[in-house]
Amino acid sequence: MSALAAREAFSLVAHPLAGGALRPLAEGEAERLGALCAAFDPYRRLGQSAGALTGYLRRPDAALFRFAIEMDSAAIGVVAVRSPWLRGPFLEMLAILPEMRGLGLGRQTVEWVILQAGLTAANLWTTVSDFNESAQAFYRRLGFAEVSELPGLVAEGTTEILLRRRLSRSGG
Repeated sequence: MSALAAREAFSLVAHPLAGGALRPLAEGEAERLGALCAAFDPYRRLGQSAGALTGYLRRPDAALFRFAIEMDSAAIGVVAVRSPWLRGPFLEMLAILPEMRGLGLGRQTVEWVILQAGLTAANLWTTVSDFNESAQAFYRRLGFAEVSELPGLVAEGTTEILLRRRLSRSGG
């Protein structure tokens, strides 16, 4: 996928979800979301600090598309997609505040990423920590399959599992 095609697929404008929306991060949201994410797993268990997560969400990176997941005009999560990456985009981060999970916004967000990725790529990639069984089940329900294990990638003593969702060029 070319950088131009990635820009078009993951355009930094608002995208509606049932019960919410995806939109570019607003000023100050990286700090708030970084601090909130650092307080819950998997980020807490992996030793990801509020400062590191805030830096990740703020730093200039033309290949990283970051969106707030919004409900009732408040950011309740964040999604970050790297594109281009290998042979398809890489869903680098999907975080929803624990008290806001189970409402379908995470599923809708990933379905949107799948649709956008499928416009120009044959694969969508992500990783999940070996201890994060609920996230593993979530991605399996969305058609992702394990490709490989990456021991010690983020933290010693943990393994990240590389997952792939095969896509048709029409988004699914």
